[in-house]
Amino acid sequence: MNWSDRKFQTAVLLLLISILAAVILLGVLTEDEAVDKAAYVNLERVFEEHPAKTAAEQTLNQKAAEYQQQLESKAEELSGTEQKEVLAEYQQRLQDLESELLASVTEEVEKVIKETAAEKKVKFVLEEEQVLYGGYNLTDDVLKKLREEW
Repeated sequence: MNWSDRKFQTAVLLLLISILAAVILLGVLTEDEAVDKAAYVNLERVFEEHPAKTAAEQTLNQKAAEYQQQLESKAEELSGTEQKEVLAEYQQRLQDLESELLASVTEEVEKVIKETAAEKKVKFVLEEEQVLYGGYNLTDDVLKKLREEW
């Protein structure tokens, strides 16, 4: 084959064009839209505005009032050391309840962040404090979804 042959030049050109078209087509078909998308969430704001926060606070306040009444009624019958032990027991119960409520809210927030990120085709989600520049603020979207589910 001779490079000056017109048919050979046309065949090489068509081959190169078809290879280039195949590469472009494969790139378009397999492109992950979320590869470069990053977002951030202001977790402090999410927890502050979470609808479950009020319910959790009410539950804790009710339990604290209940334990205080029980302690006051038992305190008359108990010595100082026994009163301290009962008080420590009630405080531990309140801490356990608080931890349980916080864990359930945290779990729910993580689930909603993952769902919202998937809907927005976001690959990475960071805490707002960790972001220096760029990214999409996902906070409002997460809060909206939490309110809808509540």
